[in-house]
Amino acid sequence: MQHTRALAMTRSFQRQIRMARALTQHEQEQCVNAVCRFIENASAPGLNFEKLGGGPRSNLWSIRASRELRILLAEGATHFVFVNAGHHDVMYDWARRRQHYVDLASETLAEFHLTVPENPIALRRSPTASATGDPPPAADEPAPAAIGVPPTDPVGIEALFQRVFRGDFEEWQLFLHPDQKPLVSRHWSGPARIRGAAGTGKTVIGLHRLAELARRYPNEQVLFTTYSRSLADLLAQRFRNLPMAPANVEFLNIDRVAYKYDRQRWADFNLVNQAFDAACSEFIVNSPLERIEKEYLREEIERVIKGNGLQNLEEYLSVERLGRKRSFPQNTRKLVWELSELWTRKLTEQNVVSYPDRKIRARDAVQNLPQPPYRCVIIDEAQDMTLVEMQFVRALVAGDPGNPVPENGILILDDPAQRIYAGGYRIRRAGLDISGRAHLLKRNYRNAPSVFRAAKSVRGNVLVTLDNEDDRSILDTELAFPQLEDDRPILALVDTKGEIPYLRNQLQEIATARAFTPNEVAVFLKHNQQVDATRIFLENHGIPCAHLTRDGFAGNGIRVGTYDRARGLEFRAVFLPRLGASQFPLGSADTAQPQPQTDPNQHLEWRLLELARLYIAMTRAREHLVLIADEEPCDEIRTTLGDEILLRDFRGQIHAPPNRFT
Repeated sequence: MQHTRALAMTRSFQRQIRMARALTQHEQEQCVNAVCRFIENASAPGLNFEKLGGGPRSNLWSIRASRELRILLAEGATHFVFVNAGHHDVMYDWARRRQHYVDLASETLAEFHLTVPENPIALRRSPTASATGDPPPAADEPAPAAIGVPPTDPVGIEALFQRVFRGDFEEWQLFLHPDQKPLVSRHWSGPARIRGAAGTGKTVIGLHRLAELARRYPNEQVLFTTYSRSLADLLAQRFRNLPMAPANVEFLNIDRVAYKYDRQRWADFNLVNQAFDAACSEFIVNSPLERIEKEYLREEIERVIKGNGLQNLEEYLSVERLGRKRSFPQNTRKLVWELSELWTRKLTEQNVVSYPDRKIRARDAVQNLPQPPYRCVIIDEAQDMTLVEMQFVRALVAGDPGNPVPENGILILDDPAQRIYAGGYRIRRAGLDISGRAHLLKRNYRNAPSVFRAAKSVRGNVLVTLDNEDDRSILDTELAFPQLEDDRPILALVDTKGEIPYLRNQLQEIATARAFTPNEVAVFLKHNQQVDATRIFLENHGIPCAHLTRDGFAGNGIRVGTYDRARGLEFRAVFLPRLGASQFPLGSADTAQPQPQTDPNQHLEWRLLELARLYIAMTRAREHLVLIADEEPCDEIRTTLGDEILLRDFRGQIHAPPNRFT
């Protein structure tokens, strides 16, 4: 008789499998592959799944990872637990010394569930009683959804949530709430979409779902893509911390995916910019376009014309300009189209192709491949993709537009409240029908309630782009995080040019008073120039910094980067300087700085996008958030003071706590 069993692993096994001094990288890969094969089929040839020992208490089993490697499992009442891995003689000696028995009640288990619901593992039951003396379950009893925490037990779930929250921060970043596990294991007959506000767990679900799909399709490639290169690289590192993370996965931002299928010389920013400036100088002087900021015109061409893959003026005249607040009548559109064509000609003369044109070429190339390159794709931060980019993603799993998307082929993760780039798209125009396969996440598992309420209040409820009416409820989120005592975010008003010195003192104080480690603390600013100046100041005053670049974190220490690069990350504490009204939302350093004659709707669009960026930065904080300004802040921040954000006036005060970071 066969009985279904769930799988878990001990914390020590999780560490052992990644310990370089115990196993080489190749041996680690062999162990991971063996575990994945075991998950698919415990009786697979070559695994040699067998029981060790014959005593009344013996509960150890063994599987073969290679000729020299063995993996040991301990059998519990309702599950098997991976407990050790290593070389043959070492593992068998280890088992004999313990009389082939491991007391699972004394072990700390990793809170990860590795069963594949569509193909549960049927494991052979030992003829002897279990170590706990519990009788075996009936043959048709389903595997438990989580080790030790039934999904229907709210008390047990809350205890688990609290324990992980107070535990290791890196583990917290991968914590999958039991309520979300069905989304990881679910079978979808076509493309699917998961939406939710910041902190609702979209990215964590995506990472666990990626591992699940990679195990389901071990002989095919699965892809995780997003808009930001730095986020893709950081999530790849986080994914490798999952227990038994499969190897048949790729993490690439959408630009790098496109480069794989259009390998001609990549876009040269300087030449592209020069060509655009030359086209504007030649075309818009003394024309109606002269009243429109160049940056807005460029966004129109790159995000509306090129982003939708429009082929002629007629298509542009009839296209829905999603997310663009400024009205463009027909005559204006005709002029913008002529400017776009002139820019393209100037690029062609210099043998340069812009990024939007590269995406079009890559999409067309993949649609014509004899075989799609990926079995599954997960897209994070999909709200900032263009229509062409979504069509490109579809082609990666389906090829020709006439081919259907395979089952479990595409999972879209997005949040319209976190859109920070101009434009938008209708998902159906990308050939993606998600009818019956859309899920809205309604609980925030990241932020302290006071942090999320403050961020939501500053951001406001107006969305730049609405794909459908349901988008309006995206911010109506329940708060699952434990309420902390009087830890509301604060706005610190400091002396002129005192923001960064105050920041330095606060970083020193939080390290001493709260014992936050540098990797748990972040500083985010609006512009790269502000980031560079802040990082240099802090390092010159004894606070090491890790610069968040397009390639990930450079260096070690407090994390410092722009709002745009904050997406997908989370920290225990976040500091946001440079928030005086002259610098935020639209300050002198902005390339899109509105002129006095700027259209009010255009100004509103830019302002909403900047507030969305600040919302992203604010919601990176799990429990401690500080805004800093050396002047009065903008209206959106000022109206929250006293209710959601505490005002603290430190002007004229000097703080000099001891330096913990040196």
